[in-house]
Amino acid sequence: MDFRVPNMGEGIESATVVRVLVSEGAAVSAGQDTVEVETEKSTFTIPAPVAGTIEKIQVKPGDKVAEGTVLMTGSIAGAPPQADGQPAATPKSTPKAAPAPKASSRKEIRVPDLGEGIVSGTAVSIFVKPGDMITAEQPILELETDKATIPIPSPTGGRVEEVRVQLSQPVVIGDVIAVVSGDAAKSIATLGAKPAAPKSLASKSAAEAALPQPQANAVAELSPTRNGNHRAPVPAGPATRRLARELGVDLHEVIGSASGGRVTQDDVKAFVRGIPKGAKAGAAPAALGAVIPQLPDFSKYGPIETKPFTALRKTIAKNLSLSWTVAPQVTQHDVADITDLEAGRKRFLDAAPKGSPKITMTMLAIKACVAALKAFPHFNASYDANAGEHGELILKRYYNIGIAVDTERGLVVPVIRDADKKSVAELARELADLADKARAGKLMPDEMRGGTFTITNLGGIGGTTFSPIINYPEVAILGLSRSTLQPIVRGDRIEPRLMLPLSLTYDHRVIDGADGARFTARLAAAFSDPIRMIIEG
Repeated sequence: MDFRVPNMGEGIESATVVRVLVSEGAAVSAGQDTVEVETEKSTFTIPAPVAGTIEKIQVKPGDKVAEGTVLMTGSIAGAPPQADGQPAATPKSTPKAAPAPKASSRKEIRVPDLGEGIVSGTAVSIFVKPGDMITAEQPILELETDKATIPIPSPTGGRVEEVRVQLSQPVVIGDVIAVVSGDAAKSIATLGAKPAAPKSLASKSAAEAALPQPQANAVAELSPTRNGNHRAPVPAGPATRRLARELGVDLHEVIGSASGGRVTQDDVKAFVRGIPKGAKAGAAPAALGAVIPQLPDFSKYGPIETKPFTALRKTIAKNLSLSWTVAPQVTQHDVADITDLEAGRKRFLDAAPKGSPKITMTMLAIKACVAALKAFPHFNASYDANAGEHGELILKRYYNIGIAVDTERGLVVPVIRDADKKSVAELARELADLADKARAGKLMPDEMRGGTFTITNLGGIGGTTFSPIINYPEVAILGLSRSTLQPIVRGDRIEPRLMLPLSLTYDHRVIDGADGARFTARLAAAFSDPIRMIIEG
C-alpha cells in the first residue's frame, strides 16, 4: 500500500519535508509518526495509517509535497501472501490499530492554533523558567499578534526542562515553546499538542488509503464573458480562488507561475501589489494593481526618524486599504437633537446606585441603530461580488454591533453580539468589559469577529463631522462627533438645543443615497424622541 500526504487543512496546498522518521525495512505501528513536514502555518508529523513494514521511501528532506503525494510504500502487518509470494491485496477494512506507544515523560509544548487568520506572533511575556513546576492550563507565554495579545496556557502539568523562546522572538503555530517532563497524561488535546492524524487519512481503510487521492491542484474555474460564452478554465487551488475572491481579483487576469500555468496565492498577491512577474516581492506594494511610487529620500532635506509599524498598525492599514479599494463609499451627514435624551441620561446616572454601569451616548446609539437596521435590512448585510453572475446580498438576521475603541496600540473593534436582545444596562457592562480588555491588549480574536454594523464615537475628543471608513465586509458605519449647543428654531422661537452630529458612511453598491438619508433621518428621530427609542429598541 501507499502512505500518502493527507489533507493538511483549509488553505494549505503544499508542505516541505523536514525529516523522515523511519527507514526502509522498519516495522511501524498504526499512528506512528513517519514524516515531519513544515507548512507556512505549522510543523507537524504524518502518522502511518496502519501497522506494517516500510518497503520504499519516496521522499527526502527538502522535497515539496502536496495532498495525495506518495511518501512511502509498504506492506500491511499480518497480510497473507498471494500465490506468487507477494502480500495480498489491501483488505477492504482497516486492520485493528496497534496500541499507541506510551507517551514519553518529556513533552514538547507547542504554539497552538491561535484562531482564524492568525499564524504567528511575538513573545512579549514569558512566565516560566527551567526548573519551575507548572499545572495544566497555567499561562506560560503571552503572544502579541496583529489582532490581540493572547496568553498561551500549558496543556500539561510537570517540571519545565527547557524554555525555547525568548522575549521579542517571533513564533509561528507549531513552534516549540518549552519542554516539560512528568505529568504528560493530563495534556489538553487542543492546546500545544501535535496535530492529530488528519481524518482524511487516519479514518480511511487501508484499501482506500492505497487508492490515488484526488488532487486539489489545478481546479478549473469557468467565468462567463459578456457575450454569454465561457472563457478558458483557470487552473488554481481552492485557497487561491478564495483569496482572489476576498481581494476582488479576476483570476483570468493573473499570470500563473506554477507548472502548467497554475495560479498560486503568491501570484494573486503579486497581482494585487502591482508587482510585475519576476520583480522582487514587496518592492512596490499597492492595491489592486495600482503601483505606489517609491518615496523620495527625505533625509536630504533635514533630520528624520523612521519608526516601524506594529503588527496591529499594519493590520489596520491593510484592512482600511482593502475597504477603501473594494467598496465605493459615500458619507451622509445629519444632526440629532439629543437635548431631552441627554437630560434623561443624566437623571438616570444621578439616581443610579453606586457601582451601576455607566450609560453613555454610545450605548443609546446601539439601541437606535438596531431599530434602524431592522427597518433597513440591507444596511445589516454584506455584498458578495463573486456569487453568481451579478453577485448577491447576504442579509444578516442577527445584530452584532462593533464599537471602535481607541487604544495606545491602535484602533480595535470589539463586537457586542445579539445587541437587539440586551438591555442598555447589559450593553453598558459588556462594552465596558470589552473596552478595558482592548486597552490592555487582552481581546481575543473571536471578540472582534462577526460584526454586522459598526459605531465609532469621537465625541469625547472633538470635531464636528468626519467620514469613517467602512469596516469591511460590512456595508455601513456610523460616526458620532461632539454634541454642541446650537440655536434651533422651534415653532416661532429660537431655543438652545444640544445637537449631535451623525456621519453615516455606506457602500454605494448596496445602498442608494436616498436610503442613506432616510437611515440617518430615522436615527435622528430616535435620538430626538427618547420614548420612541425605548419602544423601538
